[in-house]
Amino acid sequence: MLERGPEGMNVEKLFWDLFNASTEAEVNGVLDQYGLLKSPANWDLYGQTESNFSVVENQQASPIPALIEKITNGIDAILVRKCLEAGIDPRSDQAPRSVEAAIERFFPDHKNWDLGNARRI
Repeated sequence: MLERGPEGMNVEKLFWDLFNASTEAEVNGVLDQYGLLKSPANWDLYGQTESNFSVVENQQASPIPALIEKITNGIDAILVRKCLEAGIDPRSDQAPRSVEAAIERFFPDHKNWDLGNARRI
């Protein structure tokens, strides 16, 4: 594992300092403490593209919707995989047209799952 970065910087300590920063101001403070905000040479464009603002701004503005989006994407990926395992093109007319239909088709025992009524589909 790389323990020292440029100019003898302890990158593991930098990681943990950033990891434990809970606000944008704290992140900026850590970056400033390590001298990383002094030079534009320390930074690369996201995706190596100058016009990437729309990609960055397309992310969720708060953590709860961002987490929900990740969970939703994971569920979608599982259902797409189930289609592929069944030999169904997920974009075809043979694929389930809703999450509920996909769960019925690919998880026929879903009503026996130990979920509270509030979390059931």
